[in-house]
This record gives sequence, structure tokens and C-alpha cells, in this order.
Amino acid sequence: MKKIKLIGFFLILALPILSLFPWFSPPDWGKTIVFRIILSILIFLFTWQTIKGAKGTEFFKLRNSVPFWLLAGLFGVFLLSTIFSQDPLYSFLGDPHRAGGFLNFGFYIIFTILAFLILQKQDWQKIWDFSIFIGVLVSLIAVFWQEGRPFSTIGNPVLLALYLVLLVFLTISFIIKSIKNLDRKWFFYLPALLLFLYVILITGSRAAYFGLAVGFIYFVLCYPNKKRVVVLLKILFLLILFVSAYGVYYVNSQSKFPDYLEKNELFQIISNRLSVNLVLAEPRFSAWLISLEAIKEKPILGYGPENFSIAFDKHYDPSLSLITKDWGSWYDRAHNFLFDISVTVGVPGLIIFLSLFAVLFWRLQRVKEKEPENSLISHGIQATFLAYFANNLFSFDTFSSYLILFLIVGYSLSLTSRPLEIEVKNDKYRKIIIAGLFVFLIWFIWFLNLKPLIINKETNIALQLKNENCQLSLVKMEENLFLHSFLDQYLGMKYADIVNSCIKKWPSKSFEMVKNVSQVLKKNTEIRPTYTRNWLYLGIYSNFLIEKGISSLEEADYYFKKANELSPKRQEILVEWAKTYFITNDYSKAKEKAQQCVESDPSAGECWWLKGLSNIYLGNIKEAELDLRTAKENRYDIDSKLSLLQLAEAYFETNNYEETKKTAEKISELFPEMKNQAEEFLETLNER
Repeated sequence: MKKIKLIGFFLILALPILSLFPWFSPPDWGKTIVFRIILSILIFLFTWQTIKGAKGTEFFKLRNSVPFWLLAGLFGVFLLSTIFSQDPLYSFLGDPHRAGGFLNFGFYIIFTILAFLILQKQDWQKIWDFSIFIGVLVSLIAVFWQEGRPFSTIGNPVLLALYLVLLVFLTISFIIKSIKNLDRKWFFYLPALLLFLYVILITGSRAAYFGLAVGFIYFVLCYPNKKRVVVLLKILFLLILFVSAYGVYYVNSQSKFPDYLEKNELFQIISNRLSVNLVLAEPRFSAWLISLEAIKEKPILGYGPENFSIAFDKHYDPSLSLITKDWGSWYDRAHNFLFDISVTVGVPGLIIFLSLFAVLFWRLQRVKEKEPENSLISHGIQATFLAYFANNLFSFDTFSSYLILFLIVGYSLSLTSRPLEIEVKNDKYRKIIIAGLFVFLIWFIWFLNLKPLIINKETNIALQLKNENCQLSLVKMEENLFLHSFLDQYLGMKYADIVNSCIKKWPSKSFEMVKNVSQVLKKNTEIRPTYTRNWLYLGIYSNFLIEKGISSLEEADYYFKKANELSPKRQEILVEWAKTYFITNDYSKAKEKAQQCVESDPSAGECWWLKGLSNIYLGNIKEAELDLRTAKENRYDIDSKLSLLQLAEAYFETNNYEETKKTAEKISELFPEMKNQAEEFLETLNER
């Protein structure tokens, strides 16, 4: 049984290398599914042995139970936050996009406890050697199979860098330990370390650079040895640190670099990522300000796991720097662990999370002082914790980083806590309990893991087909929706993506597609009523159906009103809502919505444009001219084909023939392919 459990841990730790389309797309989704299946089997085996009365089960002594209770507290606060969540089902299960949710987070905590209870001292070195080996494979894929900033099997260069940062300092500790013990394993560890550092370098992750810097400063300057050679190495490290700081200054102070550097792709990646101006232009700083407002509103249990987007939408403020439609205004992560945890789980959750690592850090310090044989490893773990927190001030976790992080927590428990061997008495109901658990295990594996995995696989195939065969793509998505699973809301949004793409390629079927996707999105609003984009997309499709005489103003109004309640200042909602009133010829209401849009974001050129058009229809020509001029000043393209056609129609409908003629002539001049249509239009205009 011990070998089976150990194999289970090896299989789990091999998951970061898996990336097989269409099963493992998004990358973390398939990994979390396999992780849950394997771990649930391990939980069953462990429970079976415990109920059977197997000897040697390891538990914490009460006097050493503080980290255990903090883990239990973390589990509890995430569970409470899920129960009282703004969207409990989504908080519990998440979706493939981020592969998050309480279910996954709870499994990480159970993984930590099982690692402590099952793995023996001699097992831990095998576990870490295997984890480093998997890290090497992931890194080799990044180096040899990808160009530019690599993402390997992790799916994102920033997340790849975080995964490797978590392996760096333990690898360094193993190198030093091997050399001290005259063990040749350092021949494996040293190349692995150099490979990790190189891949982190080419990812261009500033968060990882900062995390490594903090980790190395602690690892070197607080190294638990005061020999002369160590002191000299510390001095050398300070010199390297100074040179690195000068390198950052050099990159930011030069307007032009030598040709051999300009042509070097690696230098271009690094210099670009080290630009101070680029850092100062980061949109995430504005996202943090929005996060602060959300924390003030719900400081105790937050909005619920995975519900950062609800909080962000509610407090969204387009007047903040770079949080705009052009730069990206849909956030589901704060890109800072302090804000992510505080917004979704509440400040108490953050305090428990930080307390867990603070207690482990302190206990590892005691190990360094009292157990020389474990001093170096404990020091490496401490440096890893500091590097992780520094990194995640500007990033967030996914499956691969959580896996290594919670494995390190389990390892820390094994170094700092002493187990107590007990014997569990036989229970006369154990066969019934085991049978019940087995039935639940089968149900869990199929309905919450294998079935969603298969559905998501078919969804990925459908998404790929949209570029080649829209009809087959849509049929596949409809089949997936018919199966009904907790992924239905996610599938509905993917269905909308396919429709948006196919409308342009298959215009003859656009009416039918829009009717179908509207029905799907209506179900989405029942499943996840707090998700702004469900309502926004419904409103946009309703505008299309109003033009076809199917939908009504009241229906579109209702959808945009719901979207606006969830995100009152969002430019996209107000723009589309204003278009509803243009379609229904209610130009006063159109102007009202455009004005609200301007007030929420005075730099939004499209809002000024719509306000200008509504003023033309209302006969306020001077005000309209000012609005259109302001739209141009705010980078709205008033000379695009669509803009000029809208302008010509507005002037024509209000009998302003002189301006209509000027606009039509401009269309003919700027867009030669429309010259014939423009001339025909001018003839019609002259007749009128």
C-alpha cells in the first residue's frame, strides 16, 4: 500500500509537464482534474487503512499542532466564504479558464496534510528529486520548442517563472548539501539550477526577477554559517547585486544601445521588461485601487473564491490610469496575492494565510538552530517563502505553483513537527463506511471530473473548428450544452464566442445564430446572475434582434439595466445601451446614455461620438460639432468607414443635405471601393 501511495504522489508531481490538446486546454484545467482523481483515490486508501485499524498512522501532537490548525482555519475560512459567496456554485467549482474554486483549493490543503502523514523521511528526497526532474523537462520544452517569451506546458510565461522560482532555492540547498556530503548528485542539481535561472530570465517576468532578488538576498546574507569563505561569498554577492542595480539603471538611462545588443533577442526581452517607464504604466496599479474599494465593502468574508470579477466590475472606474476598453478592463485577478485573497475571501483569510507561513518560517528558524543536519534545507525553504511572496505581489497562483507551494508546506511540517503513532480501534460499521465512501468516490470521479473533462475536450475541438466549419462547430457546442454539467455557463460564453466569429463568415445564418445564442445566454443569467458579461452580451444581441423586428426595447433595456447595476461605470455597457435608443429612434435617451458614458470616462472618444450623433438627430448642430471634435481629440477615428456612414445617415435623416453631401464626398475620396455607392447616394440626394 505504501508503494501505491508513493506512486500516486509521483503521478501528481508529474502533472505540470502535461499539456495535450484538446484534453489539457486551458493548461491547468486537465491537470487539476487528474490531480483531484488521484488525490481522491489516495484519500480513500488512507481512510480505508485508518478505519481498518492500521498501526503507525501519523498525527500531530497537540503541542505541535499550530500549523495544522492554521491549515484547518484556512480551509474553514475558504469554505465559509464559499457558502456566503455572491455566487456560491462558481466559488465552489470554478471553471476551466482559471481552474480555481474552493474544491481545488481544499484539495491542495488535503494534499499537504496527506504528504505529511504518508511520506517518510527517506521518501522526501525522492519526491524533491522527481519534482526537480519534472521542472527540468518543463524548462527544456520552454527552451527548445518555443520562441520569444516561453510558456512551456504551464500556459503563460509569468506563471512558468513562478513555478520555477519555487524550485530554485531548494535546488541550491541540495547542491550545497551534496557537495558537503561528497555526493555526486550535485551533477544533476547544478545543471537543473542553471536551466531554471535561464528560463526565468527569458520569460521576462519582472515579478519573478523581484522574487529571485529577495530570495537570494535572504539566502546569501542570512546563510547559517560564519566561516571566512562564506563571508567572502557574501561580499561577492553584494558586488553582484550592485552591478545588477547598475545594469537596471543603464538599461533605463540609454536611448540607444550598441548594434550587437539591439540585434540580440534576449537582451531586447530583458531590457524591455526592466523598463521603469513600462512598470509605471502598469494597469494593475489601478486594479489595486479598485480592489481597495471592494475590500472596504466586504472585509470579513469577501465576495467568495473566484469572484474577484464581481467586485472589480462593481467598483470599476475608467477614470483610473490604463483601466480602459483599449488596455483591457475585464479583470478576474488582482495580480497581487494580498488583494486577491482579501477581496475574495476577506481580510481574516489573508491573516490566516500569512500566519501559516509566518509560523512555519519561525519553526524552520528553530530547526536551523537546533538541528544542523536540516539547517540548510530549512534555510532554502525560508528563502523560497520570501521569494514566493515577493513574486506574488505582482502575480497570482495557478495549479503548478500551488502544487509546489503546498508540497513545500507539507515538507516544512515534516521538518518541524514530530508525529505520534496511534492505533485506531476497529469499528463494527467500517465495511458500511468503506462501501459508502467507495460509491461516493465513483460518483465524484465521474460527475465532477471525467464528465466535465470530456465536455471541455469537445468544446476545445468546437472552438478550433469555428475557423474551418462554423456549422459543425455550433452543432458540437449545442451537443455539449445538452449534456448539462456545472460547465454550462462557461460553455455558454464559448458558444457566444463561436457565434461572434461565425456571424462574419456565415451572414445568411446570422439571425438564426443570434436567436439561439440569446436563449443560451438567458440560461447563463440564471446560472450566474452576477456575471456582467452575460447581461451585456444579451443586450448586444437584443439590439440585433430589435433591428430584425423580433426583440423589444423593453427586453434590451432590462438586460443593459442589469449589466449597469453590476458595473455602473463600464463604458462598454453605456455605449451599447445608447445604440439601443439609436435603433429605436429615441435620440433623447441615446444622448442621456452617451452623457452618462462621458461622465464616467471623459476620455472615452466613442462616448463623445455617440453624444455628437444624438445631438445631430436632435438638431443641436453646434453642440454636435463640439462633441465630434472632442471625440477626435480623444483618439476616436471619426474618419473610419463606419463613422462616416453613421454621420452621413444622421445628416440625411435630419434633412441637412449640405453636410450629407460633404460626408458622402469624403467617403468616396477615402474609400475608393465605395465610390460607386457614394455617387448613387449623391444622385438620390440631389433628387430629394
